[in-house]
Amino acid sequence: MGSRLAEFKKLVMRIIGVLRYVVSTVVMLGAAPELFFLWSIWKGFSLFLPAWAYQMGDDISYSIYQRLVLFFFHHCTGLQVYFYGDTEEVFKKKETVLYVANHQSTVDWILTNMVAVEQGSLGHLRFVMKHELQMLPLYGYYFYQHGCIYVRRSHFEAQKMVKSIEYLKDPRIPTWVVIFPEGTRFDPGDKVRATRSREVAIKAGFTPLEHHLTPRAKGAWLVVRNLHQRLDAVYDVTVAYAGTCNAFGSRTRAPHLVDFLLGKCKAVHIHVRRIPMSSVPQEETHFQRWIHSLFVEKDRLLKSFYACESSSDAKVGPSKAVLWGPGENGNGAILKQSLGLRSTLPSLLLFSLLSIPLFFTKFGRSVYFNTLVGGTLGGYAWLAIASVC
Repeated sequence: MGSRLAEFKKLVMRIIGVLRYVVSTVVMLGAAPELFFLWSIWKGFSLFLPAWAYQMGDDISYSIYQRLVLFFFHHCTGLQVYFYGDTEEVFKKKETVLYVANHQSTVDWILTNMVAVEQGSLGHLRFVMKHELQMLPLYGYYFYQHGCIYVRRSHFEAQKMVKSIEYLKDPRIPTWVVIFPEGTRFDPGDKVRATRSREVAIKAGFTPLEHHLTPRAKGAWLVVRNLHQRLDAVYDVTVAYAGTCNAFGSRTRAPHLVDFLLGKCKAVHIHVRRIPMSSVPQEETHFQRWIHSLFVEKDRLLKSFYACESSSDAKVGPSKAVLWGPGENGNGAILKQSLGLRSTLPSLLLFSLLSIPLFFTKFGRSVYFNTLVGGTLGGYAWLAIASVC
């Protein structure tokens, strides 16, 4: 009887997970044309306004949408988020920064949301993104209009990146420039890529990395060189996902978007180190060595994490953690309740209300469909003509 009950509970939880994934995906993707339609109205209205005024309104709309994302990825999954490092200093005031993080999952950008929202800077995120993401319907064009920067990894054109960075020099446009210097996600199962990456490091005279790919410094250096007078600091961020160590003590692939929404990841650990700009080298060769040294330290943090990941002692760094989420306090954590439903539920309600006239009236469906198709095709054409990367 007990075993049958346990199996029934597992089945129920599996069904709940699938429903959560389906509903979350439909709502988040379904809200994209709504966001794009509202943004288009603001874009047209702000044509006669200065760039910083447009950006202020756009940052608000971006923040509202990302709070919808956080509703599903945080509140609906019961995720626990542990913060370590210089979090008290980072969260106490808004700054313009270069955000440098390790890259291992399609969820990494959402964890950036979780850091930024604590500072009140959620709307100010501008990602350095691979050019393939231009092809995302609606999002690809909108991200560029938000201030994100597209780059080609194989045929990198520095001048085009610098042109995109120029826009962010305005002191009235607060910004977090987010970059993942590894260039692609680290997968411990991809031995060929890992070996090639270590060979690149050795050839350059750098320490080979175990838990990361050898970082590319060019993009981050261009940001520092061109925005040095604007930046307050570099945020060196290291992320570790719970449950990514198998029974043999080997690291496994980090959970991705689907895994998160299915509730397969229970906790993430985020170490944030604030580095003042006075400590960041500006000469390219020195910067390259410096950025690699950041990843050597990240490797040390993750090595320590995975050494005890199966126990309750797993954490990233020596400092006390701040727990962000429901459940029991662990790892000497302090429960931090700054992201309540009051921060995310209004976004869900707003997009839900907008969907009523768009889906239940003939005119609304026409607007929705034309926005989806016209915005996507028009965005593709604009990005192709502008040749942004």
